[in-house]
Amino acid sequence: MENNRKLIRLNVGDFLEIKPVDGPNRAYKGKTRDVTLMGICFSSQAQWERGQVLEIDYFISEELDSFKIKIVVVWSEFINTEQGYFCGGEIIDIEEGKQDKFAGYYLKKLQERFSK
Repeated sequence: MENNRKLIRLNVGDFLEIKPVDGPNRAYKGKTRDVTLMGICFSSQAQWERGQVLEIDYFISEELDSFKIKIVVVWSEFINTEQGYFCGGEIIDIEEGKQDKFAGYYLKKLQERFSK
C-alpha cells in the first residue's frame, strides 16, 4: 500500500473530550495517539462511525490550555476492551482565534522530535 501522507505524524498522548456534533451532548474521554496539522488519531471507549463529525476539546497539558477542533471520522477500528477504538479523523475546523496555538503546538513538537 502506498503511503500518501504529506505531513509528519507526531506521537503525543494529549487528553481529549469528544462530542458528536449531531447527537447527544455527552462528552467522551479520549487520548491522542498522533497528530498532524491536517488530522488526528486517537483512542476512545466510544465507537465513532466513518463520516461522523465530532467536536474535540484538545487539552495541551504543558500550557494548561485547550482548543476546540472539528473532525470528520475517516476510519474507526475496535482494538480491545481495554484500549477501546482507535479512530482517525481529518480536521475540518479549528476554534476561531486558536489556529496559531494549534500550529505553534505542532511546530514545537516537530522541533522536539528533530532536536534529539
